[in-house]
Amino acid sequence: MKKIEMIIECPHCEGTGIYSGIGESKNIGVICHRCNGTGAFNYSRSYNEFTKRKIKDGIERVYLKGTQYKLALGKVDFQGVGEIDMDKEGVSYQEFLDGKQPAHIKKLECPLLADQSACHEIKGFTTECNSLNGGWIDLITKCKNQPNKSECWKRFEDQI
Repeated sequence: MKKIEMIIECPHCEGTGIYSGIGESKNIGVICHRCNGTGAFNYSRSYNEFTKRKIKDGIERVYLKGTQYKLALGKVDFQGVGEIDMDKEGVSYQEFLDGKQPAHIKKLECPLLADQSACHEIKGFTTECNSLNGGWIDLITKCKNQPNKSECWKRFEDQI
């Protein structure tokens, strides 16, 4: 285990030594309790230096994050989606260790839920999402086009 120590700008008062928050009226400051008014903060953390990726016992399959659903092995009946054989999605843990990355589970999420930043990089993609929805999407999971997410995945993959 290694330890790092350094003096940094106090994150609480932004290096001013003075704190002014919700408890202080306009034009009032108090001595910062974190740095005692110095503006400096002693940053100290212990860490393990990375040598290699470790094995996590008990893992059988690996999936991408962010599906909004609780994932499980075997055939799972997802509310509003239907049954998906999760043993055929993702990758085995060994495949992951060998460098293979899992793909999105397209039945569970649309491209906008899966990778919003990539969707914004495709010219006109999110504009079309809004159009298919019948107006601006304020909550992606409420998009009226969710039942047709396979069409959205085609647009995403074709960069349309």
